[in-house]
Amino acid sequence: MSLPLPENEWKLKTNAEYQEAMKIVMNLSTASLVLPIFFVKNFTHYQCINNLSSLAIWSWALLVLSIASGLGFHYASAKFVKIIYGGKVFWQEKTVERLRDFFIGSAVFCFMAGVIVALFFFRTLN
Repeated sequence: MSLPLPENEWKLKTNAEYQEAMKIVMNLSTASLVLPIFFVKNFTHYQCINNLSSLAIWSWALLVLSIASGLGFHYASAKFVKIIYGGKVFWQEKTVERLRDFFIGSAVFCFMAGVIVALFFFRTLN
C-alpha cells in the first residue's frame, strides 16, 4: 500500500480520534454490564436471580448492542483506513464513512439507553 496523500491526513487523524472515543464507550458499556448484579447482590437480601427484572435484562441487551456496534465501528474504521491507503475494498469511501457513522451513533445511543434503563432498575430495588 502507498502512503496517504497529504489531503487525506486529516481523515486519518479524525478516524484515530473516533477510535479513541469508541474505546471509551466500549469500556464503559462493558463495565456497566456488571452493575445490576453488583447492586442486587450487595444491596438486597434476596437471591440475585429473583431480583433481576426485565429492566436489568433490557439494560444488558442495550449495553451488549453498544459493544457490538463498537466492534462494527472498528471493522468499518479499519476498512476506511485501508481505503485511505489505496487498498481495494468492496465498498466506496462514502459508504464506509456512513457505515462508520451509523455504528458510532448506534453505540452511543445504546449505551445511553442502557444506562438510563439500569438507573430505572436501581430505583426498583428494595
